Amino acid sequence: MKAILPILLIFLTLNACSNVEQNSLQDYLAIAPSNPDALKNQRIQPLIKLYNQIKLISLADQLTETYAEKIFFNDTLVTLHTRKELLRYLEHTQQLLDSMSFEMLDVKENGDDVFVRWTMHTQFTVMGQKRIVHTIGMSHLRFNKEGKIILHQDYWDSMQGFYQHIPIIGGILQWIKTGLQEY
Repeated sequence: MKAILPILLIFLTLNACSNVEQNSLQDYLAIAPSNPDALKNQRIQPLIKLYNQIKLISLADQLTETYAEKIFFNDTLVTLHTRKELLRYLEHTQQLLDSMSFEMLDVKENGDDVFVRWTMHTQFTVMGQKRIVHTIGMSHLRFNKEGKIILHQDYWDSMQGFYQHIPIIGGILQWIKTGLQEY
């Protein structure tokens, strides 16, 4: 029994570091293509600038332009309630990523609410190996009277975009996912 545990850990670590099958972005976009007018929406311009240039800009300045002081922010990884907390989180994210960009696919408005469909493209390094990940998602945004975001709720597959790239955890998740695909 004692010999099985180290072998299992080595297997899971190697499996987590192997290439992970990506969502078929091309298949998705063939069925649900982008709306070329999505980028014209003025309400989301500060958001686009923030997340497409996260490695290049002063986060504090751009966050002040984009988000209200008190917010509800949930990206499926964390839930935050102030712009200051979001600044710390994004500064940490900025350090971990090699690059990140968003392609806005569509924008729908309903009063103070804006729904944005997007693809996120991230590049990061795990255990010396570069990972390029493409994730499909949506964000529900609500704006205050000053045009700043007070609610930001993301809907995306955090397993595909993040968790399955973590050594050991990723291997376990991939093993579970493969087992479920057999049904």
